[in-house]
Amino acid sequence: MVSGVRRKKYEFALLRLNKALMMPYFFVFREKKIERNHTNMYRMLEFDKVKDRWRELTKTEYAVEMIESRQHILNESELRRELRDTTDAKRFIEKCGAPPLTAIDEGKEIIAQAEKEGCLTPYQLERMEKVLVMIQRMKDYLNRGKAHGNSLAFYEENLEPKEELKEEIARQIRGERVDDHASRELFRIRNEIMDVNEKMKEKAEQFIRSHKDCMADSYSTQRNGWICIPVKKECRRKIEGSVLDKSSSGNTLFMEPAVIGKLQEEVSLLQIEEENEVYRILYTLTAMVADCAEEMEENIQMIEKLDYIFSKGKLSIDMDAREPQINLERRIVLNNARHPW
Repeated sequence: MVSGVRRKKYEFALLRLNKALMMPYFFVFREKKIERNHTNMYRMLEFDKVKDRWRELTKTEYAVEMIESRQHILNESELRRELRDTTDAKRFIEKCGAPPLTAIDEGKEIIAQAEKEGCLTPYQLERMEKVLVMIQRMKDYLNRGKAHGNSLAFYEENLEPKEELKEEIARQIRGERVDDHASRELFRIRNEIMDVNEKMKEKAEQFIRSHKDCMADSYSTQRNGWICIPVKKECRRKIEGSVLDKSSSGNTLFMEPAVIGKLQEEVSLLQIEEENEVYRILYTLTAMVADCAEEMEENIQMIEKLDYIFSKGKLSIDMDAREPQINLERRIVLNNARHPW
């Protein structure tokens, strides 16, 4: 038997235990209810439509993610900072025009690959050059804002365009290929390849003229990068050389005459030299990108932040919006308020 006093103490302990066990469920329920109320509020205000338009004004994935996660702000200092950035961005655009921002998400992948000691392609290096050009333009753009006393202008101090890297890529990579003038060695090799190819064409044309009766056509052609002549099928045994291909009907054989075989071997060796020199240049430029990786990542992070800030300014201009005055008295006064669209 449990005495009356001990029984009451026991029941009181059970009650406290039940409350303790139920408390997490209470908070989960309360948080879900608050979240549901916020969702209903955003739907009534059509904040999703505002976000849709806002996303269209960005250039980076980071800014899009920031917009997706954006909710109402209850912290006064954070709210004032966000409003100040929006107003400064709006005034900056009104004074200096739209910022020269472009998509840079691909740049992060390129930097990551360079750090892994991979070899960047000419296409990737050209994309990196465009990112560097944009960073320089953005730095110049922000500098212009200093004349107007705009606080956003001082973000330019956090941008480092890496001029040497930009100039080296621009000098050595053009049209998504390593330029002939990227190095003296590459220029020499490619010139020799051109000279030997011309010699092969001349010899092929001479061979065609001297063996007209055996030719199916009056000019040389190429098959898989090899210079060849069109020989009639019945004349195969009269021509010394290798058959590289044949016509769809089978009546014409495309042959490499023995007289140009040695020249073709010379071209093949030169092409190996060319490939080695191209890879040397690409690996050198890749190493330069890797050496600047930390600074470039900081540049990209700053560009992403600026993209988000200026997207707010663009949206403000787009909606013809005004900065509201903040009070701590739980008062909302709407003078001539309207829906943005």
